[in-house]
Amino acid sequence: MTDVDTAPSPHSTPPVVRMGNDLERQLAHLPAERAAEEVAAHITKFWEPRMQAELVAILRAGTPPLGPVLAAAARLLAGQR
Repeated sequence: MTDVDTAPSPHSTPPVVRMGNDLERQLAHLPAERAAEEVAAHITKFWEPRMQAELVAILRAGTPPLGPVLAAAARLLAGQR
């Protein structure tokens, strides 16, 4: 029997979550509320509606978990729908 690596693959995280996490990290110097507003503004401006909808669906499903700033940004986006 062989050992199997059970650590999650970086490829198992949906691309919209990976990109959102990158935005959250880049804006970590801001207060959380402001960072969430900036992330939501960026997503609204640059992401396709399909990608925005996917992020909101992930927020509602609760999996994979989103960071606090990305989750707040997704809630802002969900309120716009």
